[in-house]
Amino acid sequence: MNVILVIADERAICEAMRAALPETDLILFEAGAEKAVRRLNTMQVDAVVIDDGPGLGAQALGVVLEAAPWAAVLVLSGRGDSETLANYTLAGARACLPKPFSCEALRAALDRAMRPRVPLAARESRPHRLPAFDHDPVREAGVGRHQMALRWVGRASNYLDDPKRLGQSLADALVDIFDTVRSAVLLETNSHVRVVASQGLSAQVTGSLLLGFGSGIMRWLEENGCLFDRLLQAGAAEAAKELQILGARFAVPLVCAGRVCGALAIGEKASGAEYTMEDRELFTVLARCASGIFERSQSHRDASHRHHRLNTVFAHVPAGVVVVAANKTVAMMNQQAESILRLRAVDVLGRSVQKLGSGFADAVLRTLSDGQPRVNHAFHDPAVNGTLQLNVAPMGADGVVVLFSKAAEPTVQAREVAYSPFWEHLAGRVAQEIKNPMVAINTFAQLLPRKYDSEDFRDAFSSVVQKEVQRINSVVETLFDFARKPELILRRVNLNETVRAVLHSFEDELARRAIKLQAEWEPTSPEADLDVSQFRHAIEQVLRNSMDAMPGGGTLKVATRRKDDACQIVINDTGTGIPPGDAPNIFMPFYSTKEHGMGLGLATAARIAQEHAGDINLAESSEKGSTFVISIPVAANAS
Repeated sequence: MNVILVIADERAICEAMRAALPETDLILFEAGAEKAVRRLNTMQVDAVVIDDGPGLGAQALGVVLEAAPWAAVLVLSGRGDSETLANYTLAGARACLPKPFSCEALRAALDRAMRPRVPLAARESRPHRLPAFDHDPVREAGVGRHQMALRWVGRASNYLDDPKRLGQSLADALVDIFDTVRSAVLLETNSHVRVVASQGLSAQVTGSLLLGFGSGIMRWLEENGCLFDRLLQAGAAEAAKELQILGARFAVPLVCAGRVCGALAIGEKASGAEYTMEDRELFTVLARCASGIFERSQSHRDASHRHHRLNTVFAHVPAGVVVVAANKTVAMMNQQAESILRLRAVDVLGRSVQKLGSGFADAVLRTLSDGQPRVNHAFHDPAVNGTLQLNVAPMGADGVVVLFSKAAEPTVQAREVAYSPFWEHLAGRVAQEIKNPMVAINTFAQLLPRKYDSEDFRDAFSSVVQKEVQRINSVVETLFDFARKPELILRRVNLNETVRAVLHSFEDELARRAIKLQAEWEPTSPEADLDVSQFRHAIEQVLRNSMDAMPGGGTLKVATRRKDDACQIVINDTGTGIPPGDAPNIFMPFYSTKEHGMGLGLATAARIAQEHAGDINLAESSEKGSTFVISIPVAANAS
């Protein structure tokens, strides 16, 4: 049976807890902190639950911790923001739970709060006295340490893009907070753990120490997930030895994405004093906060990297590209857009879309308002002395992406009109492929502050966000691969063998999709000068297109043949075929009839074929299937 003391301004909280917890638990109620303290001095209590209503909150938490340092304290907060919850944790609460909460969340939070319990002997040795509500130097010193920890948490966001400065700021803060002679921040690097920042350690130690996850201190932290005391953990000799090399007394795990990714370590106090239980708890809480910050730092740097790659892609797009955020400010602008609008990105980024001109802003604001795309929206812009043609695609809560160009002379303009589907599909595909995963990420991010205590939610959050981030990254990588033109490294190869190797890599997928493969090989074994990696990629794109056309299974026929001075690869499927209206556009970049995908597969294959002085065409298509032919020149002097 657990004895739980509830401190709240009304009994409703107490009644709700009685309904949520087992009948064997004894739930006691006190309306104020002073009465609660008297109760704590007359009986043993397993946990204290504080509702941060009027006159309670942080003040009541400080009083309870002074009177009963052994008690596991859970704070119920109506302010469910992450900063408030973190402040309570740093102030000494074992757990925090935002209101409203489910029965499962309450039980989980209580279990978490009561897990690190002080031994009974320590409880019985406490003095039975009322706390001092007036000036208390010892208590004020403790608050000072907490404030120093909070100060570092607040500053850490300035270093999210610089992991070295972030780590060093934490190492410096550990020395100041705990008055220790040395500190170390250890993080995973290339499957090993290294010292990335320290204070009071020699360069020889920091440069040579390399820890593995399968042994020593890292293994102990992975298995136990709590603070390691080198002087008390006698059964972990290897872990203790590694800490001794670091000159450390304690180590706590850093957890990123649900797994141990490093550790914090501190040495003995400079004063020679012993660490208190409050010191140990504060060190543990600070490590949890640091874990979240290091995880944010990695996500921030990943996002910056993807943003850079996306900018690289858009820099190669032969049109102006502008991204406008939901708050109507300019978020991104490529060089082509700067040239067309005669504006510098540095002068408009982060500022109102009106800076781009009234005609431009009108189309954007209308799409932001009604969520409807604008295709081939044209208007005269005096600032550019010509007509601008815009394609505006919504990205839901993330704003809009605009692709535009300046209208050319009539003879050229007619040619541009023929390519209007390109701009329409580019805008639509980029918006769709980025918007859809962002919806999932944003939804989970909104739920995170009030559902973080749910283990199921955390698992779902980690899984969904990881999957959707990978999806966004795949979009960026696909765009980047299409935009860049790698230098071909040609070598003479046997075409039959090249195609055979590609088909071999598809064997498992063909079997899984119930697709039967039939292959025919040109008996003369034609040779061609190819960049093998690039050309294989082209064949793979065509094969995958044919396989996608047969969702219920079918037959895939692949043949090589020689026709005059050309080598040909003929790929035939028994799929649904390509509608006549779509056939002229299938090799156009960003054109696709599929629900998902960027529409770059066949466009990429066509580009690679052209780079090899060849081509690819749709030879035949009907409701019974389609036939594609890839042609490239026979190698010079080949038989």
